[in-house]
Amino acid sequence: MATTKQKLAASKIVENRGNVSKSMRQAGYSPKTAKNPKNLTKSKGFAELCRRYGLTDSLLIRSLVADIKSKPGSRKQELELAAKLLGRLEKSVVPNEKSIDDTMHHLDILDNCYLFPDSPLTKRLKEVALKCK
Repeated sequence: MATTKQKLAASKIVENRGNVSKSMRQAGYSPKTAKNPKNLTKSKGFAELCRRYGLTDSLLIRSLVADIKSKPGSRKQELELAAKLLGRLEKSVVPNEKSIDDTMHHLDILDNCYLFPDSPLTKRLKEVALKCK
């Protein structure tokens, strides 16, 4: 269950346009704790709040895929975000053409799973995902 501080910090994140550290300080976290936003964002309580408000991995990925597909031209920022979400990109790594192609391939697979939830590929991916847990 999310704590009062976690709830307050989560509400402040929107007000502070995504600045988690600032939101944590405003919610009463110590400056030392607020220097590492993962203290909040990786907590079970914060994850629960995100799910409760509909901010799920599935929503993020579907929205990102739709955004990338709907806009022509360079989608470097969106592709970097997608790569980070898929755990394929560290902050210090500059994506190359292969990593972008790999990310687009994974996004296509995820998009197809969303569009075709009963397909054999989707069922197989779910089986594999359950084994990995």
